[in-house]
Amino acid sequence: MDTSLLKTSSSLNIDNLEDLIKQHNELVRRNSRDRHRYRESCADCGEDSSLAPHELRRRTLRYVVANSVQSVVIWLARWRCRGCGRTFTDYPTFRFAL
Repeated sequence: MDTSLLKTSSSLNIDNLEDLIKQHNELVRRNSRDRHRYRESCADCGEDSSLAPHELRRRTLRYVVANSVQSVVIWLARWRCRGCGRTFTDYPTFRFAL
């Protein structure tokens, strides 16, 4: 599967947002070893090879299209660093805080 859309948010528009979300959900919900991650290394210790899948969380993403609020379910992966023990949520590049 081509993950080039997931790498950058600069090409983000409403037309491909639903495709991005679908692709993200498919990649994040894979088996632990094949699960896609956005973060390259641990933010605390900097280890890149020691990140282990921890859990998945279901969240609702809301966005505005033509003066109406749309909502869609996304899955967020949680990872644990084997080096320092820190657990963190890996957010996709298309998720922005309001």
